Amino acid sequence: MPGRIRHLRAILASINEQLQQDDLKPDARAYLERTADACRNAIRDLAARL
Repeated sequence: MPGRIRHLRAILASINEQLQQDDLKPDARAYLERTADACRNAIRDLAARL
């Protein structure tokens, strides 16, 4: 599971970098925010199982 958590953290870091862009369309920003929330929740759930 630590490998999964590392992978999800890498995805989350990439999403956060993309969210820093000023030229994102609102629907793309909303999608990235939802995906980031899902990653955070998955990380939290996996960490709780350790």
